[in-house]
Amino acid sequence: MILQISFPQPIVLVSRCLEFEKVRYDGQVIHCQAVRDLEPFVDFIKVCPEVDIGLGVPRDTLRIVKIKGEYRLVQPKTGNDVTEKMDEFTDSFLGELVEVDGFIFKSKSPTIGIRDIKVYGGLSNAGVIERGSGFFADKILKRYSGYPLEEDDRLRNVRIRHDFLTRLFAFADFRGALDSGNMEQLVEYNRRYHHLFMLYSQPLSNKMTSLLEGAEEAAFNEVSEEYFSLLKDIFSNHPFSESYVNAAQNIYEGFKEQATAEDDFLFNDVIDLYSRNLVGVETVLEMLKFFVGKFASDTSVFSRFFEPYPADLKMEVDPGRDKDYWEHFHF
Repeated sequence: MILQISFPQPIVLVSRCLEFEKVRYDGQVIHCQAVRDLEPFVDFIKVCPEVDIGLGVPRDTLRIVKIKGEYRLVQPKTGNDVTEKMDEFTDSFLGELVEVDGFIFKSKSPTIGIRDIKVYGGLSNAGVIERGSGFFADKILKRYSGYPLEEDDRLRNVRIRHDFLTRLFAFADFRGALDSGNMEQLVEYNRRYHHLFMLYSQPLSNKMTSLLEGAEEAAFNEVSEEYFSLLKDIFSNHPFSESYVNAAQNIYEGFKEQATAEDDFLFNDVIDLYSRNLVGVETVLEMLKFFVGKFASDTSVFSRFFEPYPADLKMEVDPGRDKDYWEHFHF
């Protein structure tokens, strides 16, 4: 059994129209399973830039228009230009945003969308000339570069959701270590996350460990700042199948002297099946849990590798597993 460490409560800035209030331009609320699932586990800060600058619900749509090289935020139906209002609100909002661990924004929004937002060449009868980020989101991206940030529609994908949740809870955990001002807490954080970090980048993970070795308490601010920079760097990578194979081999190597021939056979067989895409990564992880429980004297060092976020946030592997696909198929 893997000793599990309690999880922090991440602080997440979220679009208010996602599950919370009918503030979308058409007066609707947008359903987002990820937001609904996260609600018991995080502290949400809700924002709707359009409503917060005084636009009503329902309201005329906004679009980003590029005129003479300048980006403007305009309601094309009336010509109402809210660029300055949006800039002032965003700067004020960010000035008051003291702590945050991640962001979930509404896709395709000209204010809060992260990517692929249409920029038009004029107010009417003008096509899309480029794509970018929404007015509000653009300043978030610049100020919080490297933070966990996703859009609602992408979080329906199981891999994207897993990656986002992993980063989100890691950032919240780091914030706790940072707030402690204690080098021992930072070292303990790294100890819990080392094997998880090895999935993302072995060189960077080793660099993070080396940074903390022998670090003086008086240098906490300097060391923690550099460590946080490495934390953002390591999560700019994304694990693939080879990453899991390398991590599994690295963990199992620590048990080689205790392992039997039967253990070796099981390990190599599962890794071979996974490498050929005949079993999923869950099989590899369950096998490693078995060996860690069997051989490790301190299982807590593997806690975040196996459970990077609360188990209740995991998605079903096969939602249609028990569906009877043959119920009406008779011949």
